[in-house]
Amino acid sequence: MAAEHARHAMAGGGQLMIASEAAFDGQPVATHVKVSVRDTGVGMEQDDLAKIFEPYFSTRATGTGLGLTIAKRNVELNGGTIGVTSQRGQGTTVTITLPARQSADEPAANG
Repeated sequence: MAAEHARHAMAGGGQLMIASEAAFDGQPVATHVKVSVRDTGVGMEQDDLAKIFEPYFSTRATGTGLGLTIAKRNVELNGGTIGVTSQRGQGTTVTITLPARQSADEPAANG
């Protein structure tokens, strides 16, 4: 979803950067995973940014305005958070943080 929005924000070209990192919070295994999607598009006005997760809100002429609302719900249902920062003329960053899930082969972090 974030990459699709970035593509529309950079219709004249730009850069899309996707990064991920694990947070350990003092534990031997990762406790959270953070994924960031950043673009060098047109950015958003702060008034629009405050409404970005509201149902049916969109800054585009097409679409339903439900994509980020649904994304937020799904991220939160999985114990995570999603946030958007933006600066007009410099681009937008969407950051999703989710709890890390251990594989069945890994011992539990709490013993």
